[in-house]
Amino acid sequence: MTGRLPPRFLWGTATAAHQVEGNNVHSDCWALEHAQPSLFLEPSGDAADHYHRYAEDIAIVAGLGLNAYRFSVEWARVEPERGHVSEAALDHYRRMADACLSRGIAPVVTLHHFTQPRWLARLGGLAAPEFPQLFAEQAARVVRALDGIALVCTINELNLPAIAAPYFRGRATAEQRAAAERVLGAPLSAFFLHVDEEVIFGNGLAAHRAARAAVRAERPGVAVGMTLAISEEDAEPGGEAFRDRRRETYYAPFLDAAREDDFVGVQTYSRMTSRADGSVGLYPGSVATTMGWEDRPEAIGAVCEWIAGRWDVPIIVTENGYVGGDDARRGIFIAAAVAGVRRAMAGGADVRGYLYWSLLDNFEWMLGYGQRFGLVSVEGPRRERRVKASAAVLAALAAGEGA
Repeated sequence: MTGRLPPRFLWGTATAAHQVEGNNVHSDCWALEHAQPSLFLEPSGDAADHYHRYAEDIAIVAGLGLNAYRFSVEWARVEPERGHVSEAALDHYRRMADACLSRGIAPVVTLHHFTQPRWLARLGGLAAPEFPQLFAEQAARVVRALDGIALVCTINELNLPAIAAPYFRGRATAEQRAAAERVLGAPLSAFFLHVDEEVIFGNGLAAHRAARAAVRAERPGVAVGMTLAISEEDAEPGGEAFRDRRRETYYAPFLDAAREDDFVGVQTYSRMTSRADGSVGLYPGSVATTMGWEDRPEAIGAVCEWIAGRWDVPIIVTENGYVGGDDARRGIFIAAAVAGVRRAMAGGADVRGYLYWSLLDNFEWMLGYGQRFGLVSVEGPRRERRVKASAAVLAALAAGEGA
């Protein structure tokens, strides 16, 4: 591709609080990690200690010449018990935003990235009747406290539990489920990744709308939207109807709702291929990553093209990345993915940013620390940072050297 991307295009990277901060002891996820037997391979522990080392990590983002950093505000830290708001926690996230701004980096803030306070899980989590109102209150207090936010993402991958429920539920043994429900004091469906599908389409979308209204009331100039997990969808002969059904079930209702947002955050990692028998899996002959996904950097461009062909909503690529230990492949993946995004833009897709997942090698939920997405490795008991060679690929693209 030739030609430059728009000058205000967001080039950045992303993290989620629970996956990198460490010691998020008031969250439902922390409780689940320590249940016996646990759904999780290992607990998060200190994670990457980003809570204390955010300044060092944001300096790495700046050193790469990136102009955006997406991070989440951990509700369990801000409101560890219902009605008790920690001003110290809000001050922490205010300092994070200020650290970004002082280096010319746009703060992109996520309000809910899978985790929530234990007290909220006890009420039923997303299924609690009062969840939309409680989430709107949290949204208001966060955006009121943080100055200079560029974008607000309400709920991360709101559609994911609907897509992945069979996978997550299938992993849980009866003993693990019982232990999880003991520590939560609630059904396992109170945890976001196990939320019932009907709750996502009901209370989930209602909570997004309530938070959007709260953000706009507090910060009228701040763009707000949700992020969605969207795979490129393909089909073998005879599988086309199943592919189309997946699109209409898991993506279209949320993209319809996003028409009222300022943007939609698109999070794409791979391609799903529907078969004639209704199953889905890897494209024949494709190579799998360490997560078992098809290694397909072209997927993000294809998704942007598909969205632009039907919905008139600005797109921010809020997550896209390669998982595995082969950092040379990661660099190739990044270059090919960005090329695909640029082709989509040349075809009319209104894409306004590309945020790589993830800045740091991190805690990958039930799978623990074995999966590697990061531009930066976190090594040893002292959590030493090492910037990988693949980071230079993204830096060159952001600087225009790879354009």
